[in-house]
Amino acid sequence: MELLPAVPADVAGQFSWWQREIRESFPQDAAQGLRGQISADVAIVGGGFTGLWTAFILKERHPELDVVILDSYRCGDGASSRNGGNVHGYWSALPTLLSLFGPDKCIEIARLGTTAQERLRKLAAAKGLDVWWTEKGYLRVSTSAYQSVKLRQYLSTARLLGVESTLRHLRKEEVAAYCDSPRFDEALLFEEGATVHPARLCRKLRDAVLQAGVRIFEQTPVTSIAKGSPCLVMTVDGAVSARDVVLATYTGTMPISEVSRGTSLFSSFPVMSEPAPELLARMNYSQARGIADLRMFTHYFRRTPDGRILMGSGSGPLEKGCSHAAAQLRDDAASLRRAEIGLQRFFPGIGSGIAARWGFPIEVTSDRIPCFGTIPGTRIHYGSGYSGHGVNATVIAGECLASLVLGSKDKWSTSPFCRRDRLAFPPEPFRYWGGRAIRNAIVACEDAEDARRPAPLLARALAAAPGYLGLKIGTR
Repeated sequence: MELLPAVPADVAGQFSWWQREIRESFPQDAAQGLRGQISADVAIVGGGFTGLWTAFILKERHPELDVVILDSYRCGDGASSRNGGNVHGYWSALPTLLSLFGPDKCIEIARLGTTAQERLRKLAAAKGLDVWWTEKGYLRVSTSAYQSVKLRQYLSTARLLGVESTLRHLRKEEVAAYCDSPRFDEALLFEEGATVHPARLCRKLRDAVLQAGVRIFEQTPVTSIAKGSPCLVMTVDGAVSARDVVLATYTGTMPISEVSRGTSLFSSFPVMSEPAPELLARMNYSQARGIADLRMFTHYFRRTPDGRILMGSGSGPLEKGCSHAAAQLRDDAASLRRAEIGLQRFFPGIGSGIAARWGFPIEVTSDRIPCFGTIPGTRIHYGSGYSGHGVNATVIAGECLASLVLGSKDKWSTSPFCRRDRLAFPPEPFRYWGGRAIRNAIVACEDAEDARRPAPLLARALAAAPGYLGLKIGTR
């Protein structure tokens, strides 16, 4: 099979703030690239969180395995170091999960997310690089009347499932004790939640993988994979013969039919402010707690130890088919402007200084949770669909993919992450043009609600369309 070209690691200097910080604080040369042909038990294509966790867990379960990682650039230079660094599982997704899977599977998914969180906590606490791990819960705030209706749906679902202890309702005056923004009307505090410096976390995980005996080849683009016994992974300057191959290439898995029929390409755009510790102190935002509003295309944000605010907008453009290298997925002025407006709206007085801006593609599944599987008739395994919330989910990926490689029938390989039927999207070009119209309608509705004015009637009608089709992506 031919692979999509890797998403460029640096487009017009648009490294994320996280990537710049770790390069300045802890310079490190890339690992040697692969030259010539080698053999291994498992070849992992992609050295981000998914590939690193898969390698780490494989070596943990079977230390004798010979595992190789191949990365086009440097480990973690893709999506893994470009997100907001908010870490949470699936307790905050219960209403969607319940409607899709019923109560038992819904709770199973959320508990697997808790297991993943425990593994993340253990890595963060281990000796070595400080990854800025702060575990103080996850705050979902309402900033409009429509969002307050959604908030009550979360509460009623938690009561129905008997898991009220996973979250707490905060009235406006109670929210102010966590972050006193004038735009926050009320909130839900999910007990499971943390923030992290994603690039530092990726570097620490890479170190742990190397210590476990995994061979890493960076600056090694993979050009094609031939299935067989063994598979042959071709690179620009060499090849790896391996029994199993793991595709940990994030949006690069879109050409796989099992992925693409139920997955769409979106994008997300964060900005990082200049430091404003005095302002954050006045607003009681002293803990680096992750926060997001209850929009469909959320504003997600968190503070850093030196008093910066990262503000992201999940409302970036979408793209046709598997075109994950499209420039608009990484550079869109309107999406960056939306993130800057959110920063000023929620933190008035923070000033106009922006230290960094960037964007990156994300893949979003039709049911909003990741999927892991094996290409039929092969020993080539894949993971995708993190929907922009991948720090916790990539640990689940490592567990699921390790089980698929090893042929283990366990709680990971038998979970809905690996075994479920997903609703397929319409074929292209209907998927793109329909998705674009609905995305624009939802953004228009949510912008109007945040401005405290009625949403346009046509936008409201278009925004409701996915729900009538049974989709969980693009629904409000």
